[in-house]
Amino acid sequence: MTASRRPPDLLIIDDDETVRRLLEMQARQNGFRPELHEDGEDAMGRVKELAEELDVVLLDLRMPGWSGLRCLEHLKEHHPSVPTVVLSGADEAAEAVQAMKLGAVDYLTKPFDPDELFAVLRNARRMRRAERENESLRETFGGAGPETEVVARSEVMREVIEKAGKVAALDSTVLLTGESGVGKGVLARMIHGKSPRTDGPFVTVSCPALPRELLESELFGHEKGAFTGAVKRRIGKVEAARGGTLFLDEVGDLPLDLQPKLLNVLQDRQFQRVGGEAVLDADVRVVAATNLDLEEKIAAGEFREDLFYRLSVIPLEIPPLRERLAEVEALGASILAGMAARRNTKVVQLEKEALQALESFDWPGNVRQLENVLERASAFCEGGVISLEDLPAEFREPNGSDRGPSGVGGIPLADLERAALVQTLELCKGNKAETARRLGVTEKSIYNKMKRFGLM
Repeated sequence: MTASRRPPDLLIIDDDETVRRLLEMQARQNGFRPELHEDGEDAMGRVKELAEELDVVLLDLRMPGWSGLRCLEHLKEHHPSVPTVVLSGADEAAEAVQAMKLGAVDYLTKPFDPDELFAVLRNARRMRRAERENESLRETFGGAGPETEVVARSEVMREVIEKAGKVAALDSTVLLTGESGVGKGVLARMIHGKSPRTDGPFVTVSCPALPRELLESELFGHEKGAFTGAVKRRIGKVEAARGGTLFLDEVGDLPLDLQPKLLNVLQDRQFQRVGGEAVLDADVRVVAATNLDLEEKIAAGEFREDLFYRLSVIPLEIPPLRERLAEVEALGASILAGMAARRNTKVVQLEKEALQALESFDWPGNVRQLENVLERASAFCEGGVISLEDLPAEFREPNGSDRGPSGVGGIPLADLERAALVQTLELCKGNKAETARRLGVTEKSIYNKMKRFGLM
């Protein structure tokens, strides 16, 4: 295996040295820190050692010793949060489907298209990093217990959890709404975990993460020759989620021309691969999420009304953090404990005045903003205790608690947005990609905002 100063974020497991070296070169060109393994069993030991640092595993299916499927079984049991992408031969379609059932997030057949492969790996890396952020959100729903055992701290969340528990036993489509960062993905996993489909796969598709051309293939798959570059058949996420749950994140961003195809899945339980004529069964339960007002998008002609009604058979709204401030203390403790575990340091504590300031804030950025504030404060505090002076200025001002998403308290929304951007850029040491990830927007959006606010 190769070594690097920083821990690797990508493990490449393949018994073919030529393939390993090619993948290593391509991975470095695409901004990954790869580590190579030819033996599956040894690689599983390394996964255990890397723990939090590892973002994604790239795994060949057919290897001597521990096969790819055996490695996937091990990962599913011991490291289920680490996303795995598998490489298979053209004659291994059955094994590839089995790999998806064992939790692989995607598969590609050899010979693979490097651009397609690293688009998949980057998406898997985003999923992994989002999962790390969601670990702090889980405290809102019950702390360190299993994802399917969600318990709320506030009355408003108890109502949401009670409803979610009831609908989990059904096979109806669920639409989760709420602001960015409130924990829609966590609740979707809870619904899956408590449903009759719990033993099936939980497959996530981020609708705004891919351009329209790739999103159609991502959802429905494609046949060989369906378009330029389609050199082999590929199954989509609808097919990969067979027997389980398909989670459509930010479904409000689904392109208008793809909406009839999703409607067909929900209405007739059928779909077709891109370029294919065969009509396939869609044996999936769909849970969708959005932070947009879909009825406004319907009025603007950007979202189909019939699809909206099919998606919102059971609507569940997750309230923003400002409506459940009683959870800030437990949530903050969970975030700080997670930071200590990642840094291998003592858990930082909150002084009473600092906690009171956090509990009085309106949190326009929800839990993600809380995490950013605590990460920055913990980096600069003294004696392992965060005081009021360690918090950003808005928490120390008399009207700081009035600052909300609409810019009340005399503070214009643009000023709040600029302050949040500056704070996050400082925390990320100017890294715009990391800033975009933390704020839940695209990197292009960060550049546009920096220009608008005179930061470039």
